[in-house]
Amino acid sequence: MTEVDGDIMRDFEINLNHVLVDTFNFILKYEETSLKKILNIPVTITEAHIVDAVGKRFDMKSTVSEIANVLGVSMPTATVAVKKLERKGFVLKSPCGVDARRSIISLTDMGKKIERAHRVFHEKMVRNISRQFNGDEKDILLKAITKLSAFFKEKVEV
Repeated sequence: MTEVDGDIMRDFEINLNHVLVDTFNFILKYEETSLKKILNIPVTITEAHIVDAVGKRFDMKSTVSEIANVLGVSMPTATVAVKKLERKGFVLKSPCGVDARRSIISLTDMGKKIERAHRVFHEKMVRNISRQFNGDEKDILLKAITKLSAFFKEKVEV
């Protein structure tokens, strides 16, 4: 590799880093401001994602361990988060009829409202992004982001 090739590669890596960090932060900020506008309920992105994890279940009921698995966090982290959501009135914790050591987490009406708003936000976001690209660009974008996702998935599943 020549010095020029090395400089080009380094410039690419610097630019890629900036774009990845900025995009990640902008998406979270956009999601946060959009949810606040839609809901007018004090909910953080993390809380919305936990509510979403429960809401993705067919019966909208989950255990703390299932929530931890879906979000890729530890059981203690999920437990603390669920307790906070319960205090805020977003989820309800009930004893499991089969295993007394476990609790069933379900969404309250407010939790369902948050889950719905979060789902609608993502649908609109994807629709609006899609409008920015033609067919070929959409294919390239999807392939690139799929590779990016696979890269990060491999790193966290090691």
